[in-house]
Amino acid sequence: MRLLDNREFVEELHRVLGAAERRVLVQVMTFDGDGSGLAVADLMTEAAGRGVDVRLLVDCFALRYVSDRKDTDPSVRDEVAETKAMFERLRAAGVAVTFTQPFGPVKFFGLSRNHKKLYVVDDHAYVGGINISDHNFAWRDFMIRITDTATVEVLAEDFARTELGDRQSLTGRIITNAEIEPVFEQVVAGAVDSLVLASPYSLDVGIVKLLGGAEAPSKTVITARENNFKLLRAAEPYIWGRLTSSGVDLHTYPDFFHARFLLADDDKLLVGSSNFSRHSFRCNQEVCLLITDTDFIAGFKARMLTDTEPLDRARSTGRSGGAGALWGRLVARFYFHGIVGAAQVVAPFAPTLARR
Repeated sequence: MRLLDNREFVEELHRVLGAAERRVLVQVMTFDGDGSGLAVADLMTEAAGRGVDVRLLVDCFALRYVSDRKDTDPSVRDEVAETKAMFERLRAAGVAVTFTQPFGPVKFFGLSRNHKKLYVVDDHAYVGGINISDHNFAWRDFMIRITDTATVEVLAEDFARTELGDRQSLTGRIITNAEIEPVFEQVVAGAVDSLVLASPYSLDVGIVKLLGGAEAPSKTVITARENNFKLLRAAEPYIWGRLTSSGVDLHTYPDFFHARFLLADDDKLLVGSSNFSRHSFRCNQEVCLLITDTDFIAGFKARMLTDTEPLDRARSTGRSGGAGALWGRLVARFYFHGIVGAAQVVAPFAPTLARR
């Protein structure tokens, strides 16, 4: 295995796509028709022209949101058109393009996404959090390069099953879908000395309760200074207050990050596409990798934990005191019990594939 940051992954992705001989399997939530996306699409087109089996799974989110903006936003009108044209060019070149998780009428299934980020090229694979777009390539994130033949084939088979609309859940070294939540809880509960949870989106009242009850004496959460979901920003004073009162240290990175991982006792590391939230666990399709190689984990810590800094709660939220915390509590509970609760009820009925 090898840890690749954004720059390293993009460079390697371009190289391996250009040299692919047998298969290219790419699954992402977003694939924008911007400079980064078009460059990857060109490499996939060229691979298909060489006779390589090139297959692409993209969530329907990519058809409704470009550069994290709604497709109706005038500022991304040209990019929306280019993104749709890009997918058509890929199909015309022989790439098998499949869209996952349609939103349904009135966006009824809008919170149920196929959130996996998975790349298989010939005999190796990549798992992590990087989608294909200018902003995803620029955010702090990482992918894990996997060369173990058995693990690569498990991932290739998961891709094939997803392409057929199968919601199968795997457990073992590769963990997907419904199996991620119990593994996450086992890792948290089993930590004896330390826990580090990193995610810009993970914090809901269910996760806060789980971390508060964890027995590890050292607990750290690495979170974004400001959530890029407006609704959840209001919940942050309450969520952060609950965490600190439970003995959890709050940290952040100096730049925006999209990385997610759970590290326990320096001997268990859970990484992948999951945001490590109840919404992610119960409404989305996700893929994760459980790592127990202590040498790899030591190297991961050296790269991913060196420049975190304490989170300044007052500066991050711009508000403090009882009023902000009370409003945050209402928002946090409404989101968790109302929005996520409703979404997980309808998620099993969401169609897995869009009509071709």
